[in-house]
Amino acid sequence: AGGPAGAALMLATLLLLTDGFPLLPSRHMTYRHTDVAQCRNLGSGRHRSVAQGRGLGSSRHRNAPRLCSTDSPGPPAAGSEDWRDVRARLVAMEQLERQGTSQSTNGSGIRADLDASSPQQPAERWGGAQVYETPLIEQGSVILGGTQQEFGFALRQQYFHKSVMLLLQHDPTFTRGIMLNRPSAMELDGWRVWFGGDVSEGGWFHGGSPDDSSEAGRREIVCLHSIESAAAARLSMPVIRGVAHTTLEGAKALIEQGEATQSDFWLFIGYAGWAPGQLQGEVDRDSWYLAAADSSVLLRELLRQGTDLPPPSAGVAAAGDGLATWEGLMRAIGKQDEVERTRGCLEDRLLCEWVRQHLLPHPSAPVASAASPPQLPSTDPAGLVLRTSKTAESFTLDRQYLHKAIVLLLREAEGRTVIGAVLNRPTANVVQFNLPRRPRRCIGFGGEARVRSSSLQTDSNGLLWLHRRPELGGTRVGQLDVWRIGAAEAAESIRGGRAALRDFMLLAGVLAWERPELERLLRDGELEPVPSPDALWNALWSLGELPDGDQDAEGGGGPPDATGLSDGTAIWFAATQQGRAPLATAEADGGVAERAEADGAPFTMEVIPAADLADEALHVWLHFFAGHPDTSS
Repeated sequence: AGGPAGAALMLATLLLLTDGFPLLPSRHMTYRHTDVAQCRNLGSGRHRSVAQGRGLGSSRHRNAPRLCSTDSPGPPAAGSEDWRDVRARLVAMEQLERQGTSQSTNGSGIRADLDASSPQQPAERWGGAQVYETPLIEQGSVILGGTQQEFGFALRQQYFHKSVMLLLQHDPTFTRGIMLNRPSAMELDGWRVWFGGDVSEGGWFHGGSPDDSSEAGRREIVCLHSIESAAAARLSMPVIRGVAHTTLEGAKALIEQGEATQSDFWLFIGYAGWAPGQLQGEVDRDSWYLAAADSSVLLRELLRQGTDLPPPSAGVAAAGDGLATWEGLMRAIGKQDEVERTRGCLEDRLLCEWVRQHLLPHPSAPVASAASPPQLPSTDPAGLVLRTSKTAESFTLDRQYLHKAIVLLLREAEGRTVIGAVLNRPTANVVQFNLPRRPRRCIGFGGEARVRSSSLQTDSNGLLWLHRRPELGGTRVGQLDVWRIGAAEAAESIRGGRAALRDFMLLAGVLAWERPELERLLRDGELEPVPSPDALWNALWSLGELPDGDQDAEGGGGPPDATGLSDGTAIWFAATQQGRAPLATAEADGGVAERAEADGAPFTMEVIPAADLADEALHVWLHFFAGHPDTSS
């Protein structure tokens, strides 16, 4: 590092171990203080736009205007024909002409022998309805969740994976659809409830109660039906010929008037929404396949999956993942290869986990045990070290970086927001100093919130510097032997020879919880205190170690190898074993356990359990957002 000895700035180089991995920008970083606190999402910009662009309903559309009218034209006249029927015939006849066939047709113009057994049929029949792929997005279209994306629905919004969506509305202002293949095991007023989408579901699929009036006002309920009468038309909105939807009140009114029975309706809570042009962009990125059907027969076939399940009133909790429905429609539009390629993939299994967590009845609150759950100190909880519990389920489907994590609470900010950082998630991003032998160190992922704040002593790049040497100064974290220090002070101590880069842990981003939320996680057993955090420090600090970057230094030629990055789970497992009788040998995580034991840790490693679904999800997260090698194969 150049400059006068008293300079407060240090130049460092950020290296990337994977091609184009953009967790942090690849550039020279000048460390300096700033008093401007900013918070932004930390993640791969290349993939985040895809992950966030899935049928997310903007809140400004939640109360999209309805087109209901008291002067409804009434049911379609006898013999009226939907444009999809015409199009289906044209598609069929055009392909028949290209094939040079001359088979007879029935009175409607459709070939009489077009059935599911014909391998050459132009518009496949599935469940008694003609289905064909279409390039058009329009009201009444059926869209099928795509599987070609590089970053799909493994890590969030798993309910969109292989979904079958019916578009109820598509106009220049808004697009709205409901999922046809997510029947739940819950009931509302005697109807099975279907998951329609993530907008305006009012917490129903996240532990909400049907009797909660505060949430009920935020629920949008759609009752789909195929009733063709003047009374139904007055209370309904048409979707396609023979398919319409009404409100829950409208469905009850039709039943009361004797115009329908309860079994004539399918009840959906929530919907998926797209802003103008958003869905087309997702289709262009192969996020969806577009299909169309000629009549309500398709709808009846899709919804039959609900009646095939035992009714919730029977006392048997059964919900549907909808995978068979998606596969049948994909075959119908000629996508058999994609069906076979993706069957049983990680996304399939995570979807089933989402169904288990969200579409089955919510269990009653557990009876409180005699032992009081751990609580946050009433004052600033800085210095408390937490670990994810063995039974935590919250971090399989979202925030996978917290699965098997070690978390250090740094401080409580104004407004009862508790700031913490993950300690055991090294990334492929590297800080390298322009000093002899070019020392370098991995940057750890601390959390999704990017903070530049003098109160946390983060630098202008949002990096938090921690150390364990009191003579270097800084701000002590609670009563732990860990200090926060400014980047300029750390750089000066390294340049002056009073410290080495390996003395510091560098973290990008932090976690932020409202105090009640963190208290709930502790109360529910999702997080729990680590009894002896001092025993973990050596192992945690070792996660960021790298050989020097000088070309002439032994073992330092070229960029470090990303395959050597640890997922940090062995240290978490060691933390769960604190207090156990020591074992003779222990080997995991590249020797981390042995180093911890050699440093006097009062625990050793048992045999680490085999990887489970949450571990797989964590490894996908590490690959996309922390630059780790792809281990999916």
